[in-house]
Amino acid sequence: MAVESPSWFLRDKVKEYIGRIAAEAGVEVNLGLVEAKRAQKQYGDVSVPLFKLYRATGLSAEEFFKRLGEAAGRVPDNLLRFKGVVNGFLNLEVNPSEYAPVVLESIRVHGDRYGHIASEKRERVIVEFVSANPIHPLHIGHLRNGILGDALQRLLKSRGHDVKAHFYIDDVGLQVAFAVYGFQRVKGLRGSEKPDHFVGAIYTMVNLLVELKKLKREAEKEQDPHKVAQINSRIDEYVSRLKEYSEQYPEVFNTLADLVRESEDPEAEIRRINRGYEEGEPWAVKATRETINTCLDGIKETLHRLGIVFDSWDWESEITVWSEATEDALRKLSETGLVERKDGALVFRADLLAESREVREAAGIPTGFTVVPLTLKRSDGTTLYTTRDIAYSIWKLARADKVINVIATQQSLAQAQLRLALYALGYRDIGRRLLHYAYEIVMLPGTRMSSRKGVYVSADEIIQETVDRARTEIKKRGLGTEEDAEKIGLGALKFFMLSQTPNRVITFSWERVLDFEQNSGPFIQYSYVRAASILRKASEQGITGKGDPRLLGSEEKTVILLLGEFPSTVVEAADNLRPDIVTSYLNTLASEFNRYYDSTPVLKAPEGLREARLELVRAVAQVLSNGMSLLGIQPPQRM
Repeated sequence: MAVESPSWFLRDKVKEYIGRIAAEAGVEVNLGLVEAKRAQKQYGDVSVPLFKLYRATGLSAEEFFKRLGEAAGRVPDNLLRFKGVVNGFLNLEVNPSEYAPVVLESIRVHGDRYGHIASEKRERVIVEFVSANPIHPLHIGHLRNGILGDALQRLLKSRGHDVKAHFYIDDVGLQVAFAVYGFQRVKGLRGSEKPDHFVGAIYTMVNLLVELKKLKREAEKEQDPHKVAQINSRIDEYVSRLKEYSEQYPEVFNTLADLVRESEDPEAEIRRINRGYEEGEPWAVKATRETINTCLDGIKETLHRLGIVFDSWDWESEITVWSEATEDALRKLSETGLVERKDGALVFRADLLAESREVREAAGIPTGFTVVPLTLKRSDGTTLYTTRDIAYSIWKLARADKVINVIATQQSLAQAQLRLALYALGYRDIGRRLLHYAYEIVMLPGTRMSSRKGVYVSADEIIQETVDRARTEIKKRGLGTEEDAEKIGLGALKFFMLSQTPNRVITFSWERVLDFEQNSGPFIQYSYVRAASILRKASEQGITGKGDPRLLGSEEKTVILLLGEFPSTVVEAADNLRPDIVTSYLNTLASEFNRYYDSTPVLKAPEGLREARLELVRAVAQVLSNGMSLLGIQPPQRM
């Protein structure tokens, strides 16, 4: 008998059993209130809390518990056995020989789709993630963002939602113009350098050189010795950083240094590029798109290595600026009465709107979260990123029932202001439709990141170091190939990033990432490879018969119960946007499977039981594979 979710099947059987017990006891219970939970091991397999049930009967708790307990002893059931009532919980034991056929047949029939249960309400969902500035390589923060976003879209797809992955290309702004200014002068000097690293180095060098020129002018004019000393300290810092770049990119550096030195006002030239691009001037569009696409080529290489694919690359310039969508949103927002002029700037009074508890609830703003006014336009007439994001959000909401923005926790205020602006524009259910999926930073001990100063650890460095360490580890074991090292390294990174709840700061640790013994990607992969190896050995020995799950007993029960919980676990993880629920489940399953195999013979078991146990091993391999797939992790062949 194959079902979508064996644990739900078991839950329904528990409800039926409680109904029969209640009838035998002569009491009427609301079966809709019956919950079936995993029991503490010493009490059985399933616990049913009775507190909600007795209140509607008019009996005292003691009398209700007594009647139900006595009745349970008189009601036989092949699947469930009454263990007793303890502390208000009715505890049951599951008969593995009855439950195993349901679990193993469900896994066999559904195969790769086991765990994929369509939601009753399917939605069009946009998951926007990574969306890194296209002027430098991805860093370790983007790595967490990308891995989280990819896992979210995979989980949502398992629920039957129409999910699209979007990357927002932030191609408007002064930062981009800095990169364009330098790139156009030195683009022929790239050589074999990865394109995003090359553009990132140019962006940083131009920033440092321009700032250094300004600081030297300030030092010349400043009369206060204390301030001169402060300026000189910053000059020394920038000179030190530039020295590193001059050694790594001597020709590029000298060309850029000459460019900045010979210009009377390099910042004015950079602003001209930015203004020209925003106004769609052909020369600026050509130069900017060439620079950005060069950087994106490198970013796409990194994403491809991670197995992350996007359905849409959304250009900020096209969606929000050249289309005049931002100006249209500003005009409509100004008509709400919540926009005012302050010192020449245009300001949205998000704080006033947030005073209403009803508005906060509708916009998904937590109680106690402080909201301040949002500057929409500076006094010079330029718009801010969040202002343009209003127009982009309207664009996304026209294409989806729900939008999930995977953005760092540090952007919580901007995201709250954004939702309040959309509420003011008539999106009264914006709190449900536009979700800020916040995640915390990844700490690298001893490192403070700044792309402007060129101080960051790139995702490429982390990925390569992880793969190299995985290669070293599997060589020690005398197993595995180069392809296996890649899968193990990437699997280790992904599992590590996903195993923490997103609102927790992660301190990066190689010992945690590449722990082959517990709670890690390599541990899950090893457990899968171990199961696959058992099946391969059975095939080599000519053991091919289909086993009878009814022969499985108490030794297998823990693993059987876990296998049956996989679909409901996936549903919980997907509906709550919690990939860490899946990592926790996989670690538990892998641990229990290894414990089982270390203590229980499979290939050397008696004929009949041996085949049944092989069916269990096959099911474990399938579920581990399905779980890894939902996290974007590939199983290696050997390790």
